[in-house]
Amino acid sequence: MSSLQQLVSDQLAHLQPQFDLSLAPLSYFKIGGPAEVFIEADTREKIIEIVSFCHQHHTPFKILAGASNVIISSNGVVGITVSLTNSDYQIIEQKDQKTLISVGSGFKTALLVRKTIDDGLSGLEYYLGVPGKVGGAVYNNAHYNEHLIGEYVHRVEVIQPDNQIAWLNQDECGFRYDFSRFQQSKDVILQIEFLLPHGNKDESLALVREATLHRAQTQPLGQPSSGCYFQNIPNTPQLRQQFPQFSERSEFPSAFLIDQAGLKKTRVGGVEVSEKHAAFFVNTGNGTSDEVKQLASIVKQKVKDQFGIELHEEVFFLE
Repeated sequence: MSSLQQLVSDQLAHLQPQFDLSLAPLSYFKIGGPAEVFIEADTREKIIEIVSFCHQHHTPFKILAGASNVIISSNGVVGITVSLTNSDYQIIEQKDQKTLISVGSGFKTALLVRKTIDDGLSGLEYYLGVPGKVGGAVYNNAHYNEHLIGEYVHRVEVIQPDNQIAWLNQDECGFRYDFSRFQQSKDVILQIEFLLPHGNKDESLALVREATLHRAQTQPLGQPSSGCYFQNIPNTPQLRQQFPQFSERSEFPSAFLIDQAGLKKTRVGGVEVSEKHAAFFVNTGNGTSDEVKQLASIVKQKVKDQFGIELHEEVFFLE
């Protein structure tokens, strides 16, 4: 037992911590070594308690939501891994044909979409197929084509690095394509308020079917994958001229460049560029995080050599 495990055993036993738990089964990619300490936090209060403990004891910690957009190190994760399962959902108030709702960061994104549609609200339909939890979707500012989930965020409650609890309004969250302030600020997301317009259930379900069909046709949903590994890139006059079919888009699909570079089915060990969607990596068996990084390096270099474009990861690394 490590010194941290002993400390947690002494002071946080009531939270039922687990030691050396394999994280691979929890990941959509099915890659990952053991967590030194793993604690499931199913309430806002438990998250606050764990994060306060980590700050007090200068202990490293990692927040794990749905594990759908992360690459977990095959060597394991040091410190405390906090799994968010806080799933409160509450309608707060109605405002001028809109409704304000509050949802815990550990609430499943797909379930949130279903719940809001049942409550006669719209705006989140395209995110039914987004795996993982709401906290992760807001952290990443999840997108469907050029729609961003941050557009509907009203406020976010966080634990700040100085251990203070604060509410941040939408402007303070710094949302832009595939980005929020939380990727740099080290804030821990506790809950999110969404301000959603009132909708028509039949129309909402039609949008859900459209997005679900599109994902099924274009993404390797039946295989363990990284999700979209690479961000799309800002469109440029050169790309618009070279590929006029994308001239109206502000973001150019990285998958198209990877495909054009002939990289589909490129493999390193057990990790392969998806044949169905070139911006996805799939785990064909016993892939490792090192193989993921090696494959990413090959893809980046080939795309840069052929198009002069630098690709950037959309995924995050947990080590």
